[in-house]
Amino acid sequence: MTNLFDQFQGADLDRLAYCLTAIRKAGLKTDKHTQAGVNQSSGNVWVWSEDWAGCVACSIGFDVFWVHSCRECGEEFEFETYQELDDFLQDNWNDCTSCRTEEVRA
Repeated sequence: MTNLFDQFQGADLDRLAYCLTAIRKAGLKTDKHTQAGVNQSSGNVWVWSEDWAGCVACSIGFDVFWVHSCRECGEEFEFETYQELDDFLQDNWNDCTSCRTEEVRA
């Protein structure tokens, strides 16, 4: 079993708490398969579950946001709330706004 405090220390613990609060506010649940970490490039703390449409993150400035990554191109879309993320996906689930191509009719 992994010790939570091996990965999260100092302000990262505070950012993790912000993420957990956002998860509860969104009405989502965590389980034994939920994953969390610290992005070594950005410093963002993130929490992800395969049961959610995206993940929640908290920046080093303590801004909480939700992220959806396109399965095809990897483009990331950020939202202030989980509801905004979910609404976006209702319109764009199978048609990424970044990697879609328009057919040209001759």
